[in-house]
Amino acid sequence: AKNRLLARTKIAWRLNSCEDLCMMEPMSPETGKTLRWLMVLVAILVVALLVIKTMESWANSGVNVASQSLDRVLSSITGSHTVIHAGRAEISDTVAISELALMEMKMNAVHEMENTTMMMKYVPLGTKRVMVRGHFRVKAGYRLVPGVSLRMEGTELVANFPKAEILSVELIDIEELYSDNGWANKITGEDRAWLLMQLKEKMEEDAQQSGILNTVDSTLRMRLKDLTGVPNVRVEGVKESP
Repeated sequence: AKNRLLARTKIAWRLNSCEDLCMMEPMSPETGKTLRWLMVLVAILVVALLVIKTMESWANSGVNVASQSLDRVLSSITGSHTVIHAGRAEISDTVAISELALMEMKMNAVHEMENTTMMMKYVPLGTKRVMVRGHFRVKAGYRLVPGVSLRMEGTELVANFPKAEILSVELIDIEELYSDNGWANKITGEDRAWLLMQLKEKMEEDAQQSGILNTVDSTLRMRLKDLTGVPNVRVEGVKESP
């Protein structure tokens, strides 16, 4: 009897539910249209969030790839051990200062020595003259110190390098253009050694004024463009430790 009572109650509830559904007013077209727009907006928001998350993931992976790429470029161009620090590639701290020679030119300089000697301030011993031309191999570039680095700022590649300088002046050959001894004032080996020292100093001064250092900066920018494919490259000075 109890089971039959429960069955009758369930049937009555179902009949009442059907009557309630039948008595409900049909949805108006405006309401249906509004619901459809809400569903479309929700779908658009979900898609937008997925796109943003995907782009952030790509951007982060792109930054890591770019940093690793700059790391390889800096290592290749300097021949030094490099590390990634704060999103930029830089050479690691080293005790020995290495060099990056980007330009090598053959140059020559001419120097002359003339000396007149007197004995007892009254008797002239004659005048000795000698003129020489030296042929040199000049290398220009950068001394690689801690702080040399590469980093990206938007679409621009920023290279932090010290000021370009003349790295070495090597004497290849020397020719004597003119020499003349005084009757008692002869050209000595010390004279020639002094003349070679002066000749090298003159070559260093001439190299500084030749414009080769500007060419070094241009060569660095061009090489970085070729290695990275980045069209905009800016070279900034790096602060050297005192």
